[in-house]
Amino acid sequence: MRMSHDTKEQELKQSYLQEHFGGEDSHLQKIRQVAGEKGREGMQVSPVEGRLLQSLVAWSEAKSVVEFGLLFGYSCLWMARALPEDGIIHSLEKDPKMIELATGHLRETEVWSKCHLLEGDAEETMNTLNEQGPFDFVFIDANKGSYLKYLEWAEKNVRKGGFIVGDNTFLFGHVYGVPNEERWGQKQIDGMREFNARLADPSRYQSTLIPTAEGLTVAQKLF
Repeated sequence: MRMSHDTKEQELKQSYLQEHFGGEDSHLQKIRQVAGEKGREGMQVSPVEGRLLQSLVAWSEAKSVVEFGLLFGYSCLWMARALPEDGIIHSLEKDPKMIELATGHLRETEVWSKCHLLEGDAEETMNTLNEQGPFDFVFIDANKGSYLKYLEWAEKNVRKGGFIVGDNTFLFGHVYGVPNEERWGQKQIDGMREFNARLADPSRYQSTLIPTAEGLTVAQKLF
């Protein structure tokens, strides 16, 4: 009986959050619909998480954002809308089909001029941005096995006072020992645990792990 009650409570909670803090316009709805049709909606942030990302970018007064993992352009659109007129978001994506789809979506919006999409392996393309830094905000939501490499780059290329944010940092329960997906190897698990541990260091970051559905680690760089 308790399990049924918890499930109902979660449904009501999510419905309330969506109603008040997850409103989408037609552009965001279209991207989410396309992602769902292709069976990949769960790979992008939810509307409530998109609103949270947008708020973090706005609160940090970021003008330059780097996103690891463009996918359909959903999170990119949320964040781009928090940028000032002269702001820019560099979004890195390996899959050329995703670049094409995201370009089609984002071209239709008022923030297309702020979006710089980079095709290729992020471990390589991220280094083409070095001279354009330091950056204000980095969002990591790509290959989970490469989070530490993305973090190493971010630590060198985010300004003091800037933000590093990682999604899926519970790694579907693996980081705390209660996995709900079995496809992650020990290397990925250990890497995500180290990712969180490094960002949890109070001598280097002001940080927290927000308990969203899959975990969102938010850290302000202090060095």
